[in-house]
Parts: sequence; C-alpha cells; structure tokens
Amino acid sequence: MKSRIGAVMVLAALALAGCGGSTDGPDAAPSSSPTQEDPTPTQMPWQALDGPLGRCGPQPADVADAGFVPTTLDDPEVGTIPAVTAGTGTTVAVLLHQTDGNGLCGWLPYAADLVAEPGVQVLAIDLCGYGEATCRGDRKGARQVDAVGVAVREARTRLAATRVVVVGASMGGSVALMTAATRDDVDSAVDLSGPVEWDGMEVVDGGRALKVPVLVAMADGEGEDQVSGAQAIVEQAPEGSRFEPVESGHGYDLLLDADAQPLPLAETVAAWIHG
Repeated sequence: MKSRIGAVMVLAALALAGCGGSTDGPDAAPSSSPTQEDPTPTQMPWQALDGPLGRCGPQPADVADAGFVPTTLDDPEVGTIPAVTAGTGTTVAVLLHQTDGNGLCGWLPYAADLVAEPGVQVLAIDLCGYGEATCRGDRKGARQVDAVGVAVREARTRLAATRVVVVGASMGGSVALMTAATRDDVDSAVDLSGPVEWDGMEVVDGGRALKVPVLVAMADGEGEDQVSGAQAIVEQAPEGSRFEPVESGHGYDLLLDADAQPLPLAETVAAWIHG
C-alpha cells in the first residue's frame, strides 16, 4: 500500500505545472477520465470496520487495509485504556485524540497513511472519559498524562520502541505537551491546535517545562492569543522545536481534508515522527 502522505507534495507540484490540463487542484483526475475500475481517491467508498473498531463508523477504504489491531492496556492504578496498533518499525507514534468523535477513532485515517510505509508503528488510545476508556479516580485535565504514560510504557516494552513521539490533536495536543514536560521516556511531541491554557494556567509553563523538542501547529483562525501563545511555547522549548503556521483548520483538519486526503502539514508531521 502506497502512502498518500508522500504523494501529496508530488500531486501539488503536478497541479502547479498544469499537468492534465485540470483547474480543479491537486486531487483532480489526470488526463484520462476515472472509471469504476480506476476510481480517484475522493470516489473510494468509505466502509465500516469489523470487530471492536466498528464503533468508529464508516472509514476511508485504506483504513481497513492498514492492519489495525485492537488491544487493551490495563494498569492497576490508572484503569483500562482501549487502544489500536498498526505498522512496523522501532519508532512509535502515540496518538492522542481531540474531544469530538469517538476517542481514538478520529486518528484512524491519518494513522493508516502513516503506517503505509515501514518504519513507524502507531499506538492510538482512548483518553480517560472518552471512547471506551474506564479510568480510576479523577483523570481529567493534566491527569490525562497518566493514561499516556501507560501507552508510552506499552510502546517501550511490547512494541520495542527506541523512539516514542506523542502526537495530539486539540485537547490531545495539550496533553502531548504536558507528557513531554513530565516524562523522561518520550523523545518528542507534536501539538496540533492544543489550547495554550488549561484551567486558566499556561500549558507547560509557556514552554519552559518541556524536556524534549516539540512541533506545534496552530491555524490563524484560532485567534491572535492562541497563535502567539503557541509561538511562545516553541520559543521557550528545547532546541530543535518548531512552530508551523497554518491558515485554517483545527486538530485533525490540519492534516486531512474532508475526503481524508493529506494536506501539506501531513508530510511535515510524518517527517517529524520519523525523526
């Protein structure tokens, strides 16, 4: 299975060069019209998955081919954390979802692209209070890091990771940064649209508490305070950290369009994960 992430920049270049004579953008069909035997990506039917991931509803066709394996992470103190794994390699991306949707389900389309090429495994989890997670005690806010810690331990042990990157969207982005500020077994983090304040306090002390390099992406549409706050986090973060400005979108929408096709930031994040 060929990754759409690596192809997105090639498609964009072809569109700029006028290949195929189309004016409909990089996802337009080439010179020959598509047929039922040769559908374009936007025509591929979405389908529900079998087994436990059926709760995620219809997914892009390539998600079913990604080899997602549902599993459960149990911790006597934190609780029961549903998860899925896929891919091969010694780098593991721990994926933290945003508040809308059904827990880890929101990550499946991008995760399928990410593992289409060898080198990276994904471990997507339901955070406490979302999806089908059953956590002990009050694990809201900053205490979501406890659930992430269970996932990171799984990545280091059962998945044999030598590199762990925590990647979060919206709420998950803030949790990813908090994980990078409080744990020593994380190599880097990615924050997509994470709020820069949590319960009235600066996330990760405005970046000063971070222990590892981070990639932070924030759309202009989030507002000046959020954008400037995200930039400040990167400025105070360890060397190698990076801020990626985006015109529009939030969370997952920074990576994939409405047809689950990769946007330019998708390749940037994939390259960061690979290291």
